Amino acid sequence: MIQEATTLRVVMDLNLGESILGGLYDLYVDALGATMAWWLGHLTLIGLVALAYWVITNWGDVSNGLGINGRRFSAWLVIIGFTVAQYILYHNHWGFPASGAFVTAFGTSAYLWWQWYQIEPQKA
Repeated sequence: MIQEATTLRVVMDLNLGESILGGLYDLYVDALGATMAWWLGHLTLIGLVALAYWVITNWGDVSNGLGINGRRFSAWLVIIGFTVAQYILYHNHWGFPASGAFVTAFGTSAYLWWQWYQIEPQKA
């Protein structure tokens, strides 16, 4: 006798949440079980796509509200580059463990970022 599989099981075989969310999906499975993790993983992906769409369509308001402009964006790129360079220096040349090199590089960069925007003159 041939048994027909339910269509829900065929749909659940395609699991985009597991491949895209990675460790977060594993957390969902451990906490809620495979079926609820499948649903919650896909709802998470739909929510992320909706958030990205909203940010793109309202970019003017988002950038104004967060104070993002060309100068601030270039400063972020410089700080990220500086953090990566520090990580390479600490980890490869000075022998720091990977986690220690990252924490030290991030802490130094965060301190410099904070100092830059504290010393920056205010516009009248």
